[in-house]
Amino acid sequence: MNTKYTATFKMDKGDITFRLYDETPINTGNFIAKAEDGKYNGQSFDRVIPGFMVQLGPKNKEGDLPNGDYPYLYDELEMPRRKKNNNFHAYGVLSAANTGSPHTAMGAFFICLSRRGTQHLDPGHTTFGHVIDGMELIEQIAEGDTVNNIIISLT
Repeated sequence: MNTKYTATFKMDKGDITFRLYDETPINTGNFIAKAEDGKYNGQSFDRVIPGFMVQLGPKNKEGDLPNGDYPYLYDELEMPRRKKNNNFHAYGVLSAANTGSPHTAMGAFFICLSRRGTQHLDPGHTTFGHVIDGMELIEQIAEGDTVNNIIISLT
């Protein structure tokens, strides 16, 4: 993937735009496909840890997977994980959540709220974007805040 994409999270609090990494073609490509299919529309942030991260995991209103159709991202744990092998969690970075085992990135993702609190995630979670607009909003995200939709754009 040699094309640059952005993903704009349309939220009631405002828009947050991420530059998606072409260095992570599997995660980025799957995230784009799922976002364009509307898999994240109406999903809520269900895990908020100040100074660490905010996480969104696709679920239905009852907290279950929607019709068993979880939007797998498939992580890139095989080396090299990224073309530049520079997987780095820092403030404003978008990363795939997983269980800690290879190939368990199930579609949930998180936004990092620090470097000091997230550096231990570098070996096991694939980063696939970072905030380029709306940075002031990421720390305002509260549990239950909803992503109305995600707009994917070519830059």
